[in-house]
Amino acid sequence: MSARFWQTPTSIPLTLQDITDLTEDQARMLLAEMRWGSTSEQMCPECSVVDSHYVRRARKQWECKHCRFSFSVTTRSPFADHKISCKKLVTAIFAFIIAQKGLPALELRRMIGGSYRTCYTLLHKIREALMMTMPEEKLNGTVEIDGGHFGGRYRKPRKKPDATVPEIPKKYQVQHRQKLPKMEFPHHPNRRLVIAMRQNDRAGQGAARTVVAVVRSENAADMEALVLRYIEKGAVVRSDELSAYGNLKYKGYVHETVNHSVEFSTDDGVNQNQAESYFSRLQRACIGIYHQMEPKYLLDYAIEMAWREDVRRKDTRTQLMLIGKRVLNAGVSRDWCGYSQGHKREAELLFAAIPPSE
Repeated sequence: MSARFWQTPTSIPLTLQDITDLTEDQARMLLAEMRWGSTSEQMCPECSVVDSHYVRRARKQWECKHCRFSFSVTTRSPFADHKISCKKLVTAIFAFIIAQKGLPALELRRMIGGSYRTCYTLLHKIREALMMTMPEEKLNGTVEIDGGHFGGRYRKPRKKPDATVPEIPKKYQVQHRQKLPKMEFPHHPNRRLVIAMRQNDRAGQGAARTVVAVVRSENAADMEALVLRYIEKGAVVRSDELSAYGNLKYKGYVHETVNHSVEFSTDDGVNQNQAESYFSRLQRACIGIYHQMEPKYLLDYAIEMAWREDVRRKDTRTQLMLIGKRVLNAGVSRDWCGYSQGHKREAELLFAAIPPSE
């Protein structure tokens, strides 16, 4: 279990107190180590030459020995032209990784100060960077796939329904104001499905890697396109008995199913426990931390939780180095650079059933 790992002495070699004790120069060098893997050599963002470049101490920058381009540790990264200190930036990244169910912007504001919008934008830049730097390798081995509904819940009415509606049984009157057949509840326009695909770890340590996507419905066209794009042919795909997955055995995959109306796991061990474990974390984040996930940014939150699931057995310093490398090398933010000036994402990021490029 992952809880046993975090109880070991080696699981937390880096604490919040260690980050708080850093000086500004030490924090800047830690960011450099995250981005380039070294504090003595840097990669020029302009010509991509790795060298021990000239140091411009007054401006806390480097000057490339080859193209004379001046750059800092955050140049051409999501944090380019940032106005907060490097120490606050490191603190924000560390706070992000130690929050197991997610980090709200208001809580980050209590740690580093500044405005709510600054903290909100900073956290979304981290999520966007994780999305932009997803590994391209396809899942293989045994892969579990399942869908979860998020967003778009209708609120209970203020009053009880009128006399034309069937009477509510007494045992439900305290908890429910409305008890109607499901067909009378149309789907909320903001309801979306998060599809989770999790590759099982060959060492028996749960899941090794998670890929997620957001769709409007769990239909055959989208499900087959997702599997073809993200899972290698020949892999074992485990799902429930939904008809949308029925043709996978004809697409070059070994398809195993479990009937959840009868059992959680078959006698042969076929289950979706890893996919459901991911949804448990995402649901806890939605209910207890973020409270609401709009369709426009649902994929960002889903990928954040996928990253947390994938690094759950790594110590805090390793997690910091991994996320720092991905975020600082993601390039300038596309949807959050200039957010305060009105530059915002226009459309939600939905997966469309487009055949993968061979």
